[in-house]
Amino acid sequence: LAIEGLQMGTLPRQWRPSGPNCTEVPDWQVHEYNANLWIIRESGCTNYEKPFLYLFFGENKALLQDTGAGKTDVDVLIPRLLDQWAKRNNKPVPPLLVVHSHSHGDHVSGDKQLAALPNVTVVTAKPEEIEKALNMPGWPEKLGTIDLGGGRVLDAIPIPGHDTADLALYDRV
Repeated sequence: LAIEGLQMGTLPRQWRPSGPNCTEVPDWQVHEYNANLWIIRESGCTNYEKPFLYLFFGENKALLQDTGAGKTDVDVLIPRLLDQWAKRNNKPVPPLLVVHSHSHGDHVSGDKQLAALPNVTVVTAKPEEIEKALNMPGWPEKLGTIDLGGGRVLDAIPIPGHDTADLALYDRV
């Protein structure tokens, strides 16, 4: 199936299991769905929740959805991935915007580490903070957009239910 403008990618046949020997399992599994969307999974050896993080790249900015669970080294991993993408594309390292699917601990644990880095903006997973940062007055009735540049626009869709700060992203490409 081909849709004009859609950047198709591939999914792994399976994600690595947690064990039985955690010394053989990396803390993070990074899968490049396509050149500008990377799916990151935290190992079950690091945290039993095994959360997924999503790293989107546009021409001018990158966006990370979620920051992991438990004690993470996401502040080491994400800058390395940003640098890798920049070198591959012969571009400067893009600034990073961090948003969350919701506010539970298995999605926000790396916030403090990432917020301490240069060129990183972390949007706290609270409706009033999301509303302000993403220009979404009237949460949860209004949608927002996140322009990453180069035609890469993500729609921010409030979906409270599981949590008051539930946020879905729709990638137009």
